[in-house]
Order: sequence, then C-alpha cells, then structure tokens
Amino acid sequence: FSGKFMKRCLIFLLKIVVTIALAYIVFRNIANTPGFDSNDLEKVLSQIKVWPLFVALLCLLVSNLTGCLQWKTLLKTQGVRLSYFHVLRLYFVGLFFNNFMPGNVGGDVKKVYDIRVQGGVDSVGAGLTATFFDRLFGFFFLTLLALGVGSLFFIHDPEQRAFIIPSLWVFLGFCVLFAAIFSRRIGESLAKLLALIFPENINTRVLRMLERFRSFRIWNLWGKLFVLSTITQVLRVLVHYFCGIALGLDIAVSWYFFYIPLVALVSALPISIGGFGPRELLAQSLFAKAGVPVLESVIVQLLAYLAGLVISLFGAIFFVLDNGKKNKEAK
Repeated sequence: FSGKFMKRCLIFLLKIVVTIALAYIVFRNIANTPGFDSNDLEKVLSQIKVWPLFVALLCLLVSNLTGCLQWKTLLKTQGVRLSYFHVLRLYFVGLFFNNFMPGNVGGDVKKVYDIRVQGGVDSVGAGLTATFFDRLFGFFFLTLLALGVGSLFFIHDPEQRAFIIPSLWVFLGFCVLFAAIFSRRIGESLAKLLALIFPENINTRVLRMLERFRSFRIWNLWGKLFVLSTITQVLRVLVHYFCGIALGLDIAVSWYFFYIPLVALVSALPISIGGFGPRELLAQSLFAKAGVPVLESVIVQLLAYLAGLVISLFGAIFFVLDNGKKNKEAK
C-alpha cells in the first residue's frame, strides 16, 4: 500500500473514533437527563406530526433548486455554460455523494470532475473555483444571518449575547479571506509568502486560482448571490424549524436562525463522518438554553439530516441514469 493510501485510511479511522466518541457523549447527556426513561424515545417518536416533515422536505427541495442556480451563476462567470437542468443533475449527484461519502466533500469532488468532463474546459480550475466559492459564500451568508438575528433579538440577553461573539469573529474571518482572494496586492504578497514554503508549481496554481477568484468582483453578481443565498439559507434553516414543529417544540423561529448557522459551520468541519457527533453535541448545548430537552434537540438534527438523505436520492437516480446512458453509448 502507498503512503498516501495509508494516510487516507488513518484519517478515516480518526474520523470514526471522533464520531463514536462524540456520539457517546451525546447519548450520555440524554441518558443522564433527570427523569429520563428508556420509553421516552418511543414516546417522542410516536408523537411526530407528518405534515411539518413534508413542509421541511419541500423547503429543502426548493433550497437546492436555488442553490443550484447560484452554482450555475458562478460557473457561468468562470466560462462554463451548461443548461440549468444539466447543472441540476450534477448538483443533485453531488448532494448524494456528499451524504454518503466520508468527509462531506465527496460530492464536491464529483461535481468538479463532472464539470471537467462535461463543461468543455481544459482544466479543473473553473469547476473547482466555482464550487469552492459556492461553499464559501454559503457559510459566509449563514454567519451573516446568525449575526444579524443575534443583534436584533438576543443582544440584550446577557446569556445569549456571548454566542454573538463567535459569529462576529467568523464573519470578520470571512471578510479577511475575501480581501485576500479578491485584492491583487494582498494576493501577490500571499504568493510571495507561499513561494518561501511551497514549490514553484504549487505557487503558480495558487496565483491562477486567485486570478479566477477575481472574476467574481462584479457588483451585479454579488447582488444575485445575496438574493439566491437569502432564499437558499433561510429555507435550509426553516427545515430545522419544521422538524421542530413535527416534534411539538414551541420555540420562536429566531432561535433556529441564531443557532443553526453555528451548528452548520461546526458540522462542516472534516473531523467526523457526515458531521455526525459535533452537530448533535453542539445542538444539545445551544438549544438547551432555549428550553429544548436534549433528546428532542438531537432528534431535530437527525430528522433534518434524514430529510437531506431523502432529497439527495434524486441524485442517485440521476447518477444511475447517466451511467446507464454511458454504458449504452459504450456498446
């Protein structure tokens, strides 16, 4: 076995260990809840309302349609011109792989590869740049959403005010990152620094990537991104809200807009399998401050995750159909 393969196996095993360890802590928190009984889980599940789950699925489906339009807009800026339905197929296939492959990035790699094959470009640069920036802008807008809601509804609550600070720091971090990738002067300074550390070929690739990022410095484009991200991210937060309604939780939607962005950012860290463990553990800690029992807070996250799995099955269908078409053409 090559050293690269062994390294991947080791990283994967570490993620399994982190996932199991955090899942154990989540379970222990539930089991240690005063008055908790083994029948509580069955009781909570038996009381789930079906109609809010259908609304959650609809919200997630529409958010993926607008999210796909955002990705297509970025691809077009990079010179990749494909029909919306074509891009939609690639987008949903990516969702499917993101849910079922370790690290939560398998789908992004698949999307970049498909753009390379089908987009008519000579390198992976266009697809990689658009896909990376799509992710980056999504997280940026989620952070902005949490910061805005926190400032409007929780700034006067001493206990909740502390959670505005992480959002503020992450937001400032994104601003510095955008300045680095969009400013030619900062980019050249960064390239000189990288030249002292990395080989020349890597430094050249970084410079090319920065040049591609600068094609996004268009005010009209940012206006479109803000509109599409508003629709996409608001709907994705509402998925959790309706999952909470399905469980009978009676808390204001502002709690979700304040907490879910933080949960999403943490679950995106490549330290566990599919974000499981960090997502549920943080949700337990945060929503407990809104009066949500630890069991219900975990089930809300699992229901939202299952909704994502269901919607991503469209990607599985597209993937099978595309492979069947390729096999027929090969014959």
